[in-house]
Amino acid sequence: MVGQAQGNDTGVLASDHLAVTFSPETGGIVSVRSLRSNHEFVRPAAKKPLLWRLVLRGRDRTEMVLDNTRVGPPEFESKIGSLALHWQGVELPGSAGTLTVRVTCELAREDDTARLRLWVQNDSSAFGLWDVQFPVIAPLVRSEESQIAMGRGSWGVLYANSGTRITGVYPSHSLPMQFALLQQGKNGLYLATHDPKALFKEFTFEPSCEFYVNTHAMDMGVTGSDWEAPYPFALGVYQGDWMTGCKRYRHWALEAAPWTRKGPLGKREDVPESLKNVCAWVIGNGATAEVVPAVELFAEAIGAPVGVHWYNWHKIPFDWEYPNYFPPKPGFAEGVLELKQRGIVVMPYINARLWDIATANFAEAKAHCVKDDQQEVTIERYGKSADLAPMCPTQPFWQNKVAEIIRRLGDECGVNAVYLDQIASAPPRLCFDANHGHPLGSGSWWVDGYRQMLDPIKKWATSDGRQMGLTTENNAEPYMDNLDGFLIWTPRSDQEIPMNSAVYSGYTLYFASNRAFEHGDVSYCLCQARDFVWGTQLGWDGTAIVEPQHKAKLAFLGRLARLRAAARDYLVCGELLEVLEPTNEVPNLSGTWNTPDGDGPVTLKAVHGALWRGLDGSAGVLLANADTDAHVFSFTIDTKRHGLGSSAEWVLRQVGAENQTRISSQDNGQVSHMVDVPGRDGLCLVLQAASSD
Repeated sequence: MVGQAQGNDTGVLASDHLAVTFSPETGGIVSVRSLRSNHEFVRPAAKKPLLWRLVLRGRDRTEMVLDNTRVGPPEFESKIGSLALHWQGVELPGSAGTLTVRVTCELAREDDTARLRLWVQNDSSAFGLWDVQFPVIAPLVRSEESQIAMGRGSWGVLYANSGTRITGVYPSHSLPMQFALLQQGKNGLYLATHDPKALFKEFTFEPSCEFYVNTHAMDMGVTGSDWEAPYPFALGVYQGDWMTGCKRYRHWALEAAPWTRKGPLGKREDVPESLKNVCAWVIGNGATAEVVPAVELFAEAIGAPVGVHWYNWHKIPFDWEYPNYFPPKPGFAEGVLELKQRGIVVMPYINARLWDIATANFAEAKAHCVKDDQQEVTIERYGKSADLAPMCPTQPFWQNKVAEIIRRLGDECGVNAVYLDQIASAPPRLCFDANHGHPLGSGSWWVDGYRQMLDPIKKWATSDGRQMGLTTENNAEPYMDNLDGFLIWTPRSDQEIPMNSAVYSGYTLYFASNRAFEHGDVSYCLCQARDFVWGTQLGWDGTAIVEPQHKAKLAFLGRLARLRAAARDYLVCGELLEVLEPTNEVPNLSGTWNTPDGDGPVTLKAVHGALWRGLDGSAGVLLANADTDAHVFSFTIDTKRHGLGSSAEWVLRQVGAENQTRISSQDNGQVSHMVDVPGRDGLCLVLQAASSD
């Protein structure tokens, strides 16, 4: 019966779109089938299929691993649209007590996504939960056409079926968003934790074709600690490509995630217009006399709003003596004022996580830093850095210290933005200090603590006439309600896809298009062209870019930056709808980028294109040509699929030009066009239904 579990002996729950089958012997998932395409995602069925795996730890730090294949068959309870599996009185070894485990799966008749939840009642006086792995699904089908999409690094990566281990830690640069996609042709499997609390977790695809989500328990190792189904796991099927899967996650994030509650950028008055308008960034490093003249040259060459990310404005060495940034180097405030008078965003660096344990004032900070399960201070080192202690973000002492630094930068130095390093890059730390008042080990308290820190800072930064932007490193999603921009500076590759823009375009800012500066003009321009149409604020190389030998790089960067300014309604306030593939032959260009595996070759099309929806509902086609020669780029847009309206005729105009072109649409709503893209330049084409012209 569609929409109802098929009985205790089969464990099938099905809708009009999806059927999920659980083993009567172990309760593990033996089938995930798309009913519309009759495509199976679990094959061949395991002899002892898994569903959950629990890691428990005793007072003496003894670990025990338990999974559903070792505890006997579950009891099934079926209702219309739901199925429950119960494991009652699971005995732990050595008379250490019992566990009761319950799993529910909900799937409405019209839905294509099942929602799974797990509860663990722990009646043990000897063991506490440490890690919860749920769901565990194996084996997921792998074939030559299989691809895995994960939002790792700067943009997201589309992995081929390489048989290697793929894992990401959330929330951090290695997994900024809590979902992954398995693509097999046009058959897609959506794997997501719809967790508004952003708990500390990992997504992993093993070479054995096992997939699981590992979430660290709250009150880790505390005897008798339970697991209360803090979020549903969404298991869905769809027809389409990775963009289709990304839009499914976008729908959830915009509807239910607290980090999008302030609305889109176009309506947010707490994000400074000066930061929204930045089109290119440059890194400044050191004293005012070196930084200011070079930044002014950069701004003049770009000819559009720019920002400087100013490092080493302080007297202390980089990665030493944090957080004692004051006093600044002489002339810093005067340099800030001079640049601001030219309309430049001046954004100094601070670290918002770390304290140098060798500083004299660490004695007062020690009680508030992260402690491991032996109550020792956690230490991090970066190259030849000092020994640095991550601070616990729940502690008012640290919250107030970060606020004090930012206020001084605003009041004493006059900056109009501050960069808070590592917040959205480094994963949460486990903290076991019972005096901090948060659950031991893990929990939502890490993200909650930063929100408690940043809420008042954000309010101060954009009140009483102040318009100070706040940014951070990398792009973990749960911080975007208080941090306006994310520095996506990590290595690039030609296997990337713009998953972050697909989900959060129009809701946050990404900046940087570095990683190719040292490898010649072609390599550099390839990176700028691709990243431009994907929506980032460009640049973030050093002031060497204003030197004569980099004239071609700077000229191309300036052209794209000026085009970004003209296309603001799309690239800042709009939504990325599609990466456009040319329907004609466009030549490839090859270059060298700094990739996750070190400097290596990349090969991409000379012309890059993307389709964006604008503030007024129109479509914007963004094109950028990295080659010195002009190239024709032909494309087709499915106006119905993208919700752009219905019209027999469409008007196409080029931003910056007066002429218009009228295009007839096909019966299926597709609109096709070809355009000549000048060498080392870009275009923005606006498409609107003729009836709304």
